[in-house]
Amino acid sequence: MKDFFTVGELADLFAVDVQTLRYYDKIGLLVPSMRNPENGYRLYKFDQVYQVASIRYLKRLGYSLEQIRQYLDSRTVDRTMEHLKAQSKLLRQRWQELINIDSAIQRKLEFVQQELPEVELDKIKIKTFGDRYYIHIGSEEILYGTDVFYFHPTLVFYQGGTKYFGAYLFEYDPQDEKLPSPNEVSILKAGSFLCGYHHGPYETISTAFDRIREKGKNLKLADWQVNFNILDQFVESDNNQFITEIQIPILDA
Repeated sequence: MKDFFTVGELADLFAVDVQTLRYYDKIGLLVPSMRNPENGYRLYKFDQVYQVASIRYLKRLGYSLEQIRQYLDSRTVDRTMEHLKAQSKLLRQRWQELINIDSAIQRKLEFVQQELPEVELDKIKIKTFGDRYYIHIGSEEILYGTDVFYFHPTLVFYQGGTKYFGAYLFEYDPQDEKLPSPNEVSILKAGSFLCGYHHGPYETISTAFDRIREKGKNLKLADWQVNFNILDQFVESDNNQFITEIQIPILDA
């Protein structure tokens, strides 16, 4: 086995970029044991491969370079065990977050796949629904800063000149630990709704409101409506192809 490795040989051994090893040298994380006196090339002693292996392993665990430096400079059995336990806990938390996000994405896909075949753009119908659940988001000003907006189908409530947003919990199961608990969600109460569709950009959606309300002029309708975004900016780049279902509650006579 070789006594020394050049920076290129060490990079090849660990499948890392030469510039990465040079940067580690620059910040003092992995300093070559000597330099070739003739050409100044970095030379690493054989036992430094264990240091590179440790750096690579810790990076895979999510450690920052500063955390790696502190870890390598203060290794003892007790500290190592403490570090690894803490990192394991963090990784499990991240893993659970990813599982929850994937679960939300799967429900969003199921929602689109279920709703699209039912779309009849020219039809206006009365539909009856049970309680439906959503996460209240609020006004458009805070909409884009919340993760739930991106991972769940979007609801938009319109009343008068105001609107507010929610994230629809499609097929909500309060026993599912990956979903918000019942005290964190709002309920769209069961009832009958006059339903129709808008095909196109949201800027022209008020024309669909008028068309649907005109169709239901003999019904006692609420003064608000809720929109379910079926095809929106997350699945379609052309806003002329957006499809939104508009639902207006029918009040008891």
